[in-house]
Amino acid sequence: MKQRIIFFYFIAIMLLISGCKKPYELYKTTYKTAGAQQFFNATTQTPHITPAQAIKKNIKHMTLAEARAARIYYEEHNEIELIEKVLTHLIKLSDNYQEKADCLYELATIHLSLGRLEKARELFEQVIRDYPGVPCKREAAYRLILAHYWDCRKAMNDQDMTEKTLQLIQTFMQEYPHEIEFAANLAIMHDECYKLLFDGELLRMEYYLTKYQVFNESQAVESARMRATYILEKLLEQQKNISSQTKDRILDHYTAINAIPADNIQEKYRQLCLLVELLAGRVIQIP
Repeated sequence: MKQRIIFFYFIAIMLLISGCKKPYELYKTTYKTAGAQQFFNATTQTPHITPAQAIKKNIKHMTLAEARAARIYYEEHNEIELIEKVLTHLIKLSDNYQEKADCLYELATIHLSLGRLEKARELFEQVIRDYPGVPCKREAAYRLILAHYWDCRKAMNDQDMTEKTLQLIQTFMQEYPHEIEFAANLAIMHDECYKLLFDGELLRMEYYLTKYQVFNESQAVESARMRATYILEKLLEQQKNISSQTKDRILDHYTAINAIPADNIQEKYRQLCLLVELLAGRVIQIP
């Protein structure tokens, strides 16, 4: 019961981002195949078996045909825990290339739905790496991005996950340049990741400037200037909430900071503090 509550909680959040129309679409396959029914129909060992008959048996002892039948039953009845178990069993039993990829993809999406982001990433990566020719590869690549994106939005997370998310988005768009279905969501995630990086670097700047103010460490001022350099060279252009006019002012002010003599630490500190205010949008221009 507790897992069900957690499941629906994550579904509610992810529906806002993924644009899914039905709750269980999030963990079920979305590409155009017959899914579990396809593999069940291909079963010839015990053609008379029904899903209702198959579930009477312990999953660990099910044959391949029984596991395929049970998968259909559990999916129809939304038995998440049992779907996980039968998918894991099918991955071990099946020698069907498409079916193993299908099961891995669905299992990964269940982990994603339940917030097990690290495990989801592991399985989506396995689908992409080991089954490059399957129809679900594109969806796996997209959901791998989601599994990184939701993690990078956690409070106090480092910037590495955000940078990895941007890298995955770029790779996805290069591989699928005519993408339509996920294009809008990818654009939102792309902009949000750059905003997260920007805000994170701004906090670092403020940290170094505070360090100088409190402990009078001159090196902290140079560290703040280096963070400013990174922001202006790598992140500023991507900030859509900052006008081009303000961006020009920021660049001009940064040029002026670099012209300050190296031994005038106090003035550099003062001007970097003003730059932070400008970057954060707390002032429109430098007086």
